[in-house]
Amino acid sequence: MSLKVEIIGIGNELTTGRVLDQNAGYAAGRLSSHGFQVTRIVFIPDRTREIRSALIRAGKRADAVLVTGGLGGTLDDITAEVVAKTFDRPLQLQPALKTQIRLFLKKRGLPWDPSFEKMAWLPEGVELFHPRPKAAGFFLEEKGIPFFFLPGVPAEMRRILDRQVIPLLLQDRPDHQVSKQRIYKIFGLLEPEINCRLQDLEQKDGSVQLGFYPNFPENHLTVLVRADKTFRADQLLDHLETEIETRLGDTIVGRNDQTLESVLGELLRERKMTLSVAESCTGGLIGHWITNVPGSSDYFDRGLVVYSNRAKTDLLGVPPGILKRNGAVSEKTALAMAAGIRERSRSDLGLAVTGIAGPGGGTPEKPVGTVWIALASSRGEKVGHYLFGGRRGQIKVMTAYTALDWVRRTLLDDSFLFSR
Repeated sequence: MSLKVEIIGIGNELTTGRVLDQNAGYAAGRLSSHGFQVTRIVFIPDRTREIRSALIRAGKRADAVLVTGGLGGTLDDITAEVVAKTFDRPLQLQPALKTQIRLFLKKRGLPWDPSFEKMAWLPEGVELFHPRPKAAGFFLEEKGIPFFFLPGVPAEMRRILDRQVIPLLLQDRPDHQVSKQRIYKIFGLLEPEINCRLQDLEQKDGSVQLGFYPNFPENHLTVLVRADKTFRADQLLDHLETEIETRLGDTIVGRNDQTLESVLGELLRERKMTLSVAESCTGGLIGHWITNVPGSSDYFDRGLVVYSNRAKTDLLGVPPGILKRNGAVSEKTALAMAAGIRERSRSDLGLAVTGIAGPGGGTPEKPVGTVWIALASSRGEKVGHYLFGGRRGQIKVMTAYTALDWVRRTLLDDSFLFSR
């Protein structure tokens, strides 16, 4: 039976919506991947009563409790104080932690302020995670239940969770099964379609658990397996991957930490090919994604944002007649943009997008969401028309993602260029 873990996020910024939580989702995913059962995620404000109540209830329901936030030095950071009162553990000064805070400030040329000392006062009997002065974490055991208190800063929370909390939980886990997980990122299929194609995999084997969740513009599939040995879990995952690839085909754009742009970069580098991009409605988003990948200069030559008709003509050589007769958002303009960027950059592939992202600018003939994508290569060219829904930002994201997916599919099989 898997260990049940409850997650509590503390912070007024979370309950008022000023800040979107980045910690609970990450923690739930990491814990689930190791076979732990996350039974509840709770967000509460920086108020004594709510924090106290959440801690007591979680201790009665769960086998372990993970708490994030409220460990800083400001007035509303009261987690340590409430823990001390709730579990009758008086606050004690941690001299070593105070010294580290002073050193941290000195290295950065910052003056000491008494408010920083607040971070070094922690409940009696707690154990510190290898502290960093800007965000110390600690844990304690209360009535046999481990409570882990982590900073709300996402990078610090993740570091402590991965390096210290999960190893501690694994060490004391009552079962000896190995859990392994893989994530598949899918584009081009709706969640019900994915479920329909794969639902029998879970039914065939009770040690297999599938999860489906949207992560716009992708849909993610998680595959969790349990086995008595690590190599058996890996074998089962490999077997399932073969079956999943057969059923989902090239709609799988990445696995685990891969992104579409990183996969695309690997394919371009392997084939020793270069890419240049001409963007209108996406305003540089495609180039931004591509250059998020370290080393993208190996294959990405240039990206031009050609928003106006004059820019399309001056920088890409799109004939004014095409723009006049067909408009900026048209099949012929998209093709001319792709050919122009490829010719001027002397790249192997030229990618172009043009469209109407809204909320204004649409017509009955060309409503908001109308997009043309074109790809040019030495073997031929392809152009496609789309009508994307949603707000301006969503239309831009769908356009950029679809365009990059065109390149990925072409690199995997250049017959894509000639498909409809």
